[in-house]
Amino acid sequence: MKRIYMLSILFVCLFLNGVQAQNPDQCVHCKMTIEDNLHRASAEKNEEIIQFDAIECLINYLKVTNESLVSSMKVSDYNTGELIDAETAIYLKSKSIPSPMGANLSAFKTKDIAKDVKSRKGGEIYSWEEIKLKFKTSKFGALDHTHHDHNRPDAHAPIGVMGDHLHQKGGLMVSFRYMNMVMDGNKFGTSDISNNEIYNSFMVAPQDMTMDMYMLGVMYAPSNKLTLMLMQNYVTKSMDLTARMMMNEMVMFRDFSTSSSGFGDLKINAMYGLFNNHKTALHLNAGINIPIGGIKNRDDTPMSDNMKLPYAMQLGSGTFDMTLGATLKGNYTNTSWGTQFLSIFRIGENSEDYRFGNLYQLNIWGAYKLSDNFSISARVLGLTEGNIEGMDTELNPMMVTTASTANYGSDKIKTFLGVNVSFPETSSLKNFRLGLEAGGPVYEDYNGIQMNENLNLNFGLKYTVL
Repeated sequence: MKRIYMLSILFVCLFLNGVQAQNPDQCVHCKMTIEDNLHRASAEKNEEIIQFDAIECLINYLKVTNESLVSSMKVSDYNTGELIDAETAIYLKSKSIPSPMGANLSAFKTKDIAKDVKSRKGGEIYSWEEIKLKFKTSKFGALDHTHHDHNRPDAHAPIGVMGDHLHQKGGLMVSFRYMNMVMDGNKFGTSDISNNEIYNSFMVAPQDMTMDMYMLGVMYAPSNKLTLMLMQNYVTKSMDLTARMMMNEMVMFRDFSTSSSGFGDLKINAMYGLFNNHKTALHLNAGINIPIGGIKNRDDTPMSDNMKLPYAMQLGSGTFDMTLGATLKGNYTNTSWGTQFLSIFRIGENSEDYRFGNLYQLNIWGAYKLSDNFSISARVLGLTEGNIEGMDTELNPMMVTTASTANYGSDKIKTFLGVNVSFPETSSLKNFRLGLEAGGPVYEDYNGIQMNENLNLNFGLKYTVL
């Protein structure tokens, strides 16, 4: 198992070692890969040719740099793709001719050609000085970066959703996430169940449980369509329980706690883009779970020292699980939405002769951009998990509810509210973004007796290296 873990880390490190500091086909302003030859632009700065994926990126670049250092500005003629002098070109802003970064701006060699295109496509004609002035004095040059605007606060899904976005070729992002879940009391199916009812079948009744997960993630894009992701978490779990015991023919109740902590399973995922029209994007999700997390954790209890902990208190699945699914996203001027369906299939049995049930989850979210760097979100998550198959023979299924495989598997619906924060391009924090989300279940239907889920809290910090 350790060899698999080290090989996986080595594989990712080798991949990241190939990251280049600059991409020659990348826009110097928005960092997007240049793919549209009819809207591209270029200029010379410090004896170096710099590239832009759109005319609007060139103009916006001039707003944030020393313009006297920029010379030989060229824009692409929309009819031929030939680079022409930016200062003598004629510009047409028309919704019928979308440009890569959303300003709908195209360039032409002469005014007569621009007028001819305008007669068919509509829009407004400008000279170089007029277009620059418009960008400076109004929202004329405000860009609808939509799906690929890397600095927009809602360009990423709420922080509780993973595998929601792709990066451009050479893109590298490191993230840290903290997830907290609190459980309190017990349910049978959809109804609350008391300790006394649990004692009819079990010696021990769980009271409350807390799980904290600290997750380090790395994303790297070897191409525009493919983004790879590696995630390793560290998990701590603690559970308070009450045992019903007989002493001198008298019923006694004894409170105690158990805990476990350590690395969870390593997850290696890939996202492959199928479609992106700059407002709507669809990609596939696939991954494999490397069973690093322990499934033999033990703790002392009133019944026995060094007792093996039940399934819910272990740190991993113990199986090589496959993840398959897809993510669909859309972005507009001030709003965005997304939906993601994932299936997790358990493969084989683990070393303790069981496997968790398959898991199916559907996320649906929407976000509203309150400002250029702050957005709020709402999310609904539906979960269906199957029963445990097999059994760990070292566990006594009559001791505690969590030791019985009949008490696993559920259907849930959860809701969340969250915020996403990015930082201005001019800020030293421009490569960072923050996410916070809180919520809990609005519907729970459990197989057998299980703990009642209460509060979920998700926090994340992301840093884009390239």
